[in-house]
Amino acid sequence: EDCIVFPSGYGANIGIVSALCGKNDVIINDAANHASIFDGNVLSGAEIKVFPHRDMKYLERILSRIPAEKTGRLIITDGVFSMDGDIAPLDEIVALAEKYHARIMIDDAHGVGIVGPTGRGAAEHYGVTDKIDLHVGMLSKGPGGLGGYCAASRKIVQYLR
Repeated sequence: EDCIVFPSGYGANIGIVSALCGKNDVIINDAANHASIFDGNVLSGAEIKVFPHRDMKYLERILSRIPAEKTGRLIITDGVFSMDGDIAPLDEIVALAEKYHARIMIDDAHGVGIVGPTGRGAAEHYGVTDKIDLHVGMLSKGPGGLGGYCAASRKIVQYLR
């Protein structure tokens, strides 16, 4: 519905995560996420959980053990992982997020312009674009520019502004 642009990809990740999450929230990360995501996690003050790279059984174990009062649950994953070039199993992540009432943020810096039938990234590749809450990307990778962005609902983008 809306989009916000940041001066850098690093600024996008730390700004988004630290703005949306706080001490009563839980952030669940793929171990291979970019360092800027982990920096944003620390700045947020939220509880941080990490699952082994692409290990959906471990992700489910983490989600199933989050106390009911922790309603702020954000799963964060890269779309295409920069070190190995593999793609997050977003179809499985979406199913787990729906089951355990979590939001999803994808950093698709290395997927936008490259992956998916029209180059819209990993979410398009799996057909789950409309099931991802926050689409984050960098303009310095596939598009060949500068900055970072977050596309999300109007409500989330307005809050980030």
